[in-house]
Amino acid sequence: MHVLFLAPDTHVYNHGFLRALKELGARVSGLGLGSQASLSAEAKKHLDSYRGCDRLLDAEAALRATTEMAKPAFDLVETIDEPLVAIAATLRERLGVPGLSLATARLCRDKVAMKKFLREHSIACAQSAAVTSTADAVEFAEREGYPLILKPIAGFGSLATYRCADRKELDAALAKLKPSAKQQVAVEEFIEGHEGFFDSIVDATGVRHEFASHYYPGCLEAAQNRWISPQIAVTNRVEQGGYEELRAMNRRVIAALGLRNAATHMEWFFGPKGLKFGEIGARPAGEKIWDMYRVANDIDVYREWALGILGRPGMEKPSRRYAAGSIQIRPSKDGRYTGHRGLADAMRWCGEWIYEQSVPAPGTPTKGLDKGWLVNTWFRLRHENFDTLKSLMTRLGETVKADAN
Repeated sequence: MHVLFLAPDTHVYNHGFLRALKELGARVSGLGLGSQASLSAEAKKHLDSYRGCDRLLDAEAALRATTEMAKPAFDLVETIDEPLVAIAATLRERLGVPGLSLATARLCRDKVAMKKFLREHSIACAQSAAVTSTADAVEFAEREGYPLILKPIAGFGSLATYRCADRKELDAALAKLKPSAKQQVAVEEFIEGHEGFFDSIVDATGVRHEFASHYYPGCLEAAQNRWISPQIAVTNRVEQGGYEELRAMNRRVIAALGLRNAATHMEWFFGPKGLKFGEIGARPAGEKIWDMYRVANDIDVYREWALGILGRPGMEKPSRRYAAGSIQIRPSKDGRYTGHRGLADAMRWCGEWIYEQSVPAPGTPTKGLDKGWLVNTWFRLRHENFDTLKSLMTRLGETVKADAN
């Protein structure tokens, strides 16, 4: 099969998906923003051909470039980058190849339309609306009450997301997001409770593999407070008691949206109002999360994805042998690193469970909190016991300090 992969080299993470397709015998062509010369050696190793397109988010420009490349014709169009999910679906529709439809891709990108659609299919979601003005947002707040959340319609993660406890905070958020007829903004009920995500590999019949993960603390709180050392914890108990309701919700969402032969990434909340759907993306989780699934489950999760995409039977099952975790230690301020405290002590009692880490050397520039969970100083661990894993990460966060000036 000839697979077109959009944005094959935006991150080292992308290479695992390329590698899996190639190892299964697919011909893999890439279409990305950079030139052929700018491709990394790893991307080049897994690509049969490549073309640069400086207007990749423009569907017509992407289609012209794709048409010129399609020799032989493409059988599939794939991407793991959130902003390109709808572009990939447009190309599928125009080229007449199977995969995620444009209608479903748009629902997965438009959070308000997505929630409205799923509420109509009896999925418990926060109340939400698309607003074009301050008056619309105020009307929603008066109807649903505070606190509420304001964010871009097609946002990614917790970027440009604001929790508004009253009219003053709502006005401040509106001033930053500037809703208009051309730039609608999503406003929604704030759901109190614990936050996590649930990822799946879906084949032609439904869910093939599933993985449940937790945020400590929630994304918005972590994004707004530098002193927090945010954690992501992948449980190895997803097939045990306690996750049945979450697994059932995920399958109902996937069935309602008609997601097939795809990766999915579903955010969820659980609190006083019970289990609530957050949103779902038709792509793998970011932050190299799937590599945590690989390490925790003794499985080539990238190959399992490729098998599902190519319509072939799976080859492995997750072992659930380990829980896996990721913790970020934020620098004391933006600038350049001057060093780390507590690192030697942490390595003495925790080092055997750390399988990957990044500890920037003194003089290295820091990166902003808006760049996610896998920048600056971070550690990834695995342990057979989920509770012990969580304790190890918490102690790491309390022991290791990153200094900058």
